[in-house]
Amino acid sequence: MRLSTAKDDGRPINNLPGLYPTEDWVVHYWDVEPRGELRSRQAVMQLPYGYANACPEVRIGESGCVHSVRRWGVQCYTRILQDIGFDPFSYLSHDSERFPGGDDEEIISILIHVTHFDLPAYFVIASEQHPLLLFDPQGILKGSYTHWHSYLGALAYIVSQGKVNRYFSRLYAENRPLYDEALTYLLQALQQSGA
Repeated sequence: MRLSTAKDDGRPINNLPGLYPTEDWVVHYWDVEPRGELRSRQAVMQLPYGYANACPEVRIGESGCVHSVRRWGVQCYTRILQDIGFDPFSYLSHDSERFPGGDDEEIISILIHVTHFDLPAYFVIASEQHPLLLFDPQGILKGSYTHWHSYLGALAYIVSQGKVNRYFSRLYAENRPLYDEALTYLLQALQQSGA
C-alpha cells in the first residue's frame, strides 16, 4: 500500500484545482504515526458542487458517500457524480502525452481525482473505535467508515513491515484484554526498534 502524498499545509485538498466548481467537506479521521502514536486529525476536501445534495444524512457506521478508506486516504463514490450531472467529458484536455490511452484513460483519471483523496497521514485507520467521519459544507454527517484497519491492525502492519495485514476488529469485540495486551506489546516493539 502506498503512502499518502498529501501535505499538511492547511489548504483544502483538491486534486484538480480550478477545474470545476467545488464545495468544502470536512473529514475527521485517525492517523497512526510511524512510531505508533495515534492522532485525531481533520482536513478539508473539495468535492464537486452539488455532491452534498446527492448524499443522504447518515449515522456513524453507515458509509453514505464514503466508498472506502485506504492507508493513504479516503475514496468517495464516483457514481454520485452522475447523479449531480458532473460531466467528465467537459474537462478533457485531449493531451495524448499525459494520457497515451486517449480520452478513455483521461476520463478515468478525472473521475478518480475528483473523488479519491490523499489525507495528511502516515496510516489512516477506520474502525468502530476510530471511525472516519465526513461532513458536508453544512456540517451534516454524510459519510463514515468503520471497516478498515483498527489501531492494532495499523501497529501490526508497521511492526511487521507489511507482512501482517489484518484489521483485528473481531479481536477487539470478542477479547478486549487480549487486544489491549497486543497493543502494549507492539508499541513496546516500535519503541525498541527506534522506528
